[in-house]
Amino acid sequence: MSPTFLRRAIAVGLFLLTLACAALVVFPYYWMFVSSASTQSLFQWPPRIIPDELSLGAYEKIFAERPLLQWLQNTALVSVSTAIFCTVVSVNAGYALSRFKTRLTGGFSLLIMFSQMLPAALIVVPLYVIFRQLGLYNSLIGLAIADSAFVLPLATWLMKGFFDRIPIDLEEQAQIDGCGRVAAFYRVTLPLAAPGLVVVTVMSFISAWDEFFLARTLISSQSNWVLSVALTSFEGQYTIAWNEMMAASVIFALPAACFFLLVQRYLVSGMTSGAVKG
Repeated sequence: MSPTFLRRAIAVGLFLLTLACAALVVFPYYWMFVSSASTQSLFQWPPRIIPDELSLGAYEKIFAERPLLQWLQNTALVSVSTAIFCTVVSVNAGYALSRFKTRLTGGFSLLIMFSQMLPAALIVVPLYVIFRQLGLYNSLIGLAIADSAFVLPLATWLMKGFFDRIPIDLEEQAQIDGCGRVAAFYRVTLPLAAPGLVVVTVMSFISAWDEFFLARTLISSQSNWVLSVALTSFEGQYTIAWNEMMAASVIFALPAACFFLLVQRYLVSGMTSGAVKG
């Protein structure tokens, strides 16, 4: 067997493997759309991969009968607020942990890692009690704060890693040239950490957009529902409106998917930058 044939065989095998993995990833989304636009005959056994006819009646029905736009607005408000808050706080906290090497910062770093090991169910009960006492229960602002509390430790740890890979000599040189420490941070270090900002912002946004457990616990009124919780309203006592649920799921996934596609290039750049020491 010649080396050329072996290389081509490996290339073809890798291509087929990649194609199979892509099909496994894409098929659930295809099935979700087909389920939302099909008649009930699709749910007979055996199911049909390609339905005979498609209809957008489920989309028209959920927009006409349910406050879907309000739920979308609530989800976007919570996700954007979480992303902004986590990005701003994690930048400052990550910089402090990276540049100020003391026992206190070292212990705080370990505390951040330890907090990621705690299950959400262990924290949500005291969080519920605190939010009731502070008047943040059934509040979108309260939900954004709760989401931020769960996302912020990882975001801070990621930003610390990015700042660790930026040579401190650049800041010292800027200070020699007349910049203060704060000015050196904003003019020199922060622009170099821009890929990390993208990673943290996207991660925070997607985490808040998909979050269900906290939203289900801390939000009670239907007007304040986010879409992840609203999807449960399509399940009745005896039946499930599969077409409508899948249609709402498509609408729920579409904004996050579009946002991810828009920032994909910067996200990949940020992840690779964080993996290579500067």
